[in-house]
Amino acid sequence: PCHVTSRKETCFATGSMAQAALRHGIGREITREESLSILEENQKQGLVLQPSNTEKAEFICSCCGCCCGMLGMHKSLPKPVDFWASNYYATVDADACNGCGNCEKRCHVGAARVSEQKQKMSVDLNRCIGCGLCISTCPQNAISLRKKPEEARPPHTRDDLYDIIMSHKKGRIGKLKITGKLVIDAIRTGQTHLLR
Repeated sequence: PCHVTSRKETCFATGSMAQAALRHGIGREITREESLSILEENQKQGLVLQPSNTEKAEFICSCCGCCCGMLGMHKSLPKPVDFWASNYYATVDADACNGCGNCEKRCHVGAARVSEQKQKMSVDLNRCIGCGLCISTCPQNAISLRKKPEEARPPHTRDDLYDIIMSHKKGRIGKLKITGKLVIDAIRTGQTHLLR
């Protein structure tokens, strides 16, 4: 069972994906107002909003680190940020932070930490995926999202996304690049147990 929510209606499909889901009896059609209300509740409960990786969104998943395979996998990586397209990262105003720990409890990738010595929150930028969950429950408004200097633009369509994925997987070189990146990150972060 999920540790974040007991609700079943958390993820959305749009356009042709939604039409296909409805044809197969999966889900139900909802209004824009209902979708906004569900998204708001998802964020309140601590779910990470994850749209499809295209400019023309086909779905929006609302995930937790305990049930979502993708988010759970990223949580186990030494540097999740290397495998996540986000234009933002969390930053904290140390003077305003009271060390309450709400941010640490809500962070699904272990990026937000409250130091026992300093009683202040810090952000591990190798782990922060820029989801913003830490912001909404900060009683001191000490956390904000900062835009990364280099913008990541998703592909326009799903076909464009697949073309990009396949271009990186072609041949041994593509696989070696991905494997090399994982090995180097594991060594740098001291998580060599992942290499076994």
